[in-house]
Amino acid sequence: MATPGSAPNAPSVLIAGGGTAGHLMPGLAVASALTERGWPAEGIHFVGSARGIDAQIVPDAGFGVTLLGGRGLTARRVNLTNARAAASLAWATVRGIALVRRRRPAAVLSLGGYAALPATVGAVIWRVPLVIAEQNAVASATNRLLGRFARAAAVPVRGTGLHREVVTGNPVRPAVVEAALGAGEARAQLGWPADATAVVVFGGSLGSLRINTATWTALASLQDRDGVFIYHVVGKRDWAERPPPPPRRPDGSRVRDWYRAVPFDEQLPVALAAADVAICRAGASTVAELSVIGTPAVLVPLPIATNDHQRRNAEELAATGAARVVADAEFDGQRMLAELEQMLELQHPLRPERPPEATFGRRDSAQRVAQLVIQHSSAVPGSVAHEDRWPRKHTT
Repeated sequence: MATPGSAPNAPSVLIAGGGTAGHLMPGLAVASALTERGWPAEGIHFVGSARGIDAQIVPDAGFGVTLLGGRGLTARRVNLTNARAAASLAWATVRGIALVRRRRPAAVLSLGGYAALPATVGAVIWRVPLVIAEQNAVASATNRLLGRFARAAAVPVRGTGLHREVVTGNPVRPAVVEAALGAGEARAQLGWPADATAVVVFGGSLGSLRINTATWTALASLQDRDGVFIYHVVGKRDWAERPPPPPRRPDGSRVRDWYRAVPFDEQLPVALAAADVAICRAGASTVAELSVIGTPAVLVPLPIATNDHQRRNAEELAATGAARVVADAEFDGQRMLAELEQMLELQHPLRPERPPEATFGRRDSAQRVAQLVIQHSSAVPGSVAHEDRWPRKHTT
């Protein structure tokens, strides 16, 4: 018999949200955690964005997905672009409401963002138990709007502004947890120099022109410094714009011995586990992965991020002593060199011991969020929502 701590044998859960990796990956991590607890994979269904990466990634992970239209508003002003976006999102919301009615799930998990809105509104209208999963230190507009109707809000840190906060950390992919557990073997696995200080530089799947330009400018100085290895994930957008590789070091060592550039790295968690320092943006997933793996970082928050959430994310990690924060406008080649000097001269412990409560991400975050979904699901006898569940006809 199912209990509040274990999943039922039949029903469905809708996971609402996607469009970007920052929203989608935590949802996939929670879906995997639900299956580990006995929830059937065929009963977990994503409601995501037709404009994002959902169409490929979700089926590849073994889950069903319904793709809806819509896009986020670009600014709080009236113009043709926003009018079209609002109309598209309104139609997607109508479809999302109908989808929730048709599938009659035991619970809806909202990941936030515009792609989460349609099914989340459906959960509120049809009184389906709703659980919020907020990835950032500041709540998204969707989660702020509908969070008052949620049974619980899983948050990375306190103070997001949501009702019924439960600090779970931000869920990370199983590959991140595996990388954290195998940090000792990561450098040998990648073939990096064993005795060098390894610095990983990245800016997301597309890359960051600000961080890339600073890195290319700093290379001329870094080539004269022995014992530093740079692994640079340039991103697909700027890959064709990269300058010629720097010359050999004065000792005659090859460029590849101290600087390697790649357009994209699907195994980035392994690189983070092998690194002594990371230089990157401060998206929710990035900050959570740094927390779980324990890699000290120089964070350059994206200044145009909604509600300035990247700065808040970065400050949360910096408060633990595991990061330094540099404003985007101040980050150039010279500042990058100065920050690296600071990090290296401090002889910062490579994997500082920090209380789990002080970190943005936890190794068991996905399990914690999955537990909240099960706890509030209307399908589990003894759960909070079981007594007021509606009659359901299961569909797949």
